[in-house]
Amino acid sequence: MADKAKIQQSGKAKWTVMVYMAGDNNLDGAALRDIEEMARVGSTKDVNVLVQLDRLEDKKTRRFLITKGGGYNLDCVETFGETNTGDPKILEDFLAWSIERYPADQYFLILWNHGSGWWEDARSRVATTKAAEDRSRRQIPRASLFRHNTNLTNHSSHRSICYDDTSGGDALDNSELKNVLTNACTVIGKKIDILGMDACLMTMVEVAWQLRDSVEILVGSEIEEPNDGWPYAEILQFITAKPKSKTHIIAKEVVKQYVASYKDQGETVTQSAINTSATEEIIRALIPLAAELLSDLDKNRKLIQWAWDHAPKFYDDNYLDLYAFARKLRSKDRGQIREKADALIAALKTGKTKSILSYGKLGAEVAGTKGLSIYFPAEYINPAYRHLDFAIDAQWAIFLERYLG
Repeated sequence: MADKAKIQQSGKAKWTVMVYMAGDNNLDGAALRDIEEMARVGSTKDVNVLVQLDRLEDKKTRRFLITKGGGYNLDCVETFGETNTGDPKILEDFLAWSIERYPADQYFLILWNHGSGWWEDARSRVATTKAAEDRSRRQIPRASLFRHNTNLTNHSSHRSICYDDTSGGDALDNSELKNVLTNACTVIGKKIDILGMDACLMTMVEVAWQLRDSVEILVGSEIEEPNDGWPYAEILQFITAKPKSKTHIIAKEVVKQYVASYKDQGETVTQSAINTSATEEIIRALIPLAAELLSDLDKNRKLIQWAWDHAPKFYDDNYLDLYAFARKLRSKDRGQIREKADALIAALKTGKTKSILSYGKLGAEVAGTKGLSIYFPAEYINPAYRHLDFAIDAQWAIFLERYLG
């Protein structure tokens, strides 16, 4: 096992990896397994591996400096009482502690838990089935999700990640996360280099745009994750072996290792790395496309519905893959819609400076996808959506309201 004192006294590291584990839910056991994975590699003089874990089992929160050969029983450096991982102050405290105690040139924050993209209505959450607990990091309502009878009126109810069952299912929404990360950026004097979402459904254009001023690269899945989540040993092995790697190289490696870890297992998975600032290109292409579709809505309604029907969809058919949707639109048109859809497709290309830095997938269900989804419900718009940066800046809420009536 590595010597903690030597690690702590080694000065500024190349990387500090901060894993915020919201385990106060049905993922308690998975959290322990992932910590043991991390301990197969552990921290080095160049890489700090830190974990904060709130558990369901004993209602305690612990902080760890993970060492090689250590783990849950050996690497705890602080223990305190029950915390609410859905409280932004708790995440802010963890970040402040990590940055002060373990400074580095670059920072990699991983949010570990259930996820639901840009939104979650805590009042409609239901207990997951045993099958869902075994297979997925998704804890969301299955019925009446976006129906009129949900009677949503308060935009503060939208939730996205880090659910805490002991605290009544509280979770962080995108606005809270944005504020916490903005404060962290002020402390370190730059953006968080990588934000990893080891959770379901989080690589949405809405999430990337919301965090564009505080995060360089967002890494995660646009669909449900299997319960095993990220392969931490393989990811940390790469970072510790090549700590001088550029940020985009490490982000691409996460995508690569995640997809490789599920090969030959029969799982359907996606993983993508998103350049958050480059999502502005998507907005610039999406606005004229939406305007063209609305310019003669009576004529174009059938095309929009056909493209929606045939594009891969997630989260009870309320999120769809943006690239696939654009491809479907252009396939049935020879005029302005095709031209503007092509511009959006170009904005969704993969490359170092493009909005999608890297993308990997397995499974026929995600054929034709590109790793970035958008909110497009079947019939009812959650009122909370109108308050998101993307909904306003891309005028997407206006499009949805007119199309859905």
